[in-house]
Amino acid sequence: MKSLTKSRKTFAAQVRKHRQAKNWRLEDLAQATGLSISYLSAMENGRANISLDNADAIAGALGVALAVLLIDYEQEK
Repeated sequence: MKSLTKSRKTFAAQVRKHRQAKNWRLEDLAQATGLSISYLSAMENGRANISLDNADAIAGALGVALAVLLIDYEQEK
């Protein structure tokens, strides 16, 4: 299996963090984006390569700019 890129790992972690901050389950995010639960689960676990359109839909549903989901805040500390 191809190793997980830093960007994909950061995106997945940020999506999970923002989703959980809203007290949303994957089902809630799926409903808000029109994406499947299995796809979102795979994305959050680094098994799905995400398109820019899907990333934008996720950011919009979470109420954040797409760029926010690509910033590794842990690295900046």
